[in-house]
Amino acid sequence: MNLGAHTYQMNALYRHCRISKQGHYKSVQHEIQWLRLEELVVGLIMQVREVHPAMGIKTIYELCQPEGLGRDAFINIGMYYGLRVKVFRNKTRTTFSSPYSRYQNLLADKKLDNINQLWTSDLTYFKVADKDFYIVFIMDVYSRLIVGYSVADNMRAENNVTALKMALKTRGIKNYKDKLIHHSDRGGQYISDDYTKLLKEYKISISMCNVVYENAHIERVNGTIKNQYLIHWNITSFQQLQTEVKRAVETYNKQRPHSALDGRTPVAFEQNIKELKDSERSKLTIWTASESKNHNPDQCIIQF
Repeated sequence: MNLGAHTYQMNALYRHCRISKQGHYKSVQHEIQWLRLEELVVGLIMQVREVHPAMGIKTIYELCQPEGLGRDAFINIGMYYGLRVKVFRNKTRTTFSSPYSRYQNLLADKKLDNINQLWTSDLTYFKVADKDFYIVFIMDVYSRLIVGYSVADNMRAENNVTALKMALKTRGIKNYKDKLIHHSDRGGQYISDDYTKLLKEYKISISMCNVVYENAHIERVNGTIKNQYLIHWNITSFQQLQTEVKRAVETYNKQRPHSALDGRTPVAFEQNIKELKDSERSKLTIWTASESKNHNPDQCIIQF
């Protein structure tokens, strides 16, 4: 077929489809640009996940803020290429509540406007070579910063004390004057004499859950550290687990953005609020499951 005949047939096809040659060209170019954009998005997601192995697509978008591409389109591309994060369920019980705890839940109608007003702690497990190891985290609820942690091969209270000592050293405050609340479940580790004595020594108020949903803040962190970092790092020994927990905590604190923190990491958020006046800081309201009969325990119990 010569060029003239080909051109004649193409023009006839354009007329039949009721499009112009220029419109067809623009459509082809748009398709090519979209395919290139998809390649860039997929490559970007895979690059970020080299550092954050299970970071969600939405969080990656907030971290990278790609120019000229909306969040929904970014998420749709990631979902289309099967880059949704797999969720792993925790089946091991780590909380054995004491019926004799005398500490009440102090969080009802509690409002936060700064760090060092509410810390929360929990014990979780991580399996290595068919053996369970135990990790304690302590988090500042206002900034989401993990201020202390401990890794052990047992569930003794001394490991929680180790995490608490790290948190106290991180903050470097000798007397909190009862302005800081330490909140946890009613596990035996948290009512041990050594643990409560240390809290009282630093004038930290002690608060404990009435029901399990009232400790959801720290349980979310447990899931993030384990399911978005540790399970992806091929951990084969207790010593390696200790190293990788440290790495995960540092990555979470310094590199992982949170939508609730205006897209900042916990470290960056704490640096930013130092520059704000009291009236300029966001207010954080803590819900408790006992406050409302209509409260849905599956919803986030922290609200700005």
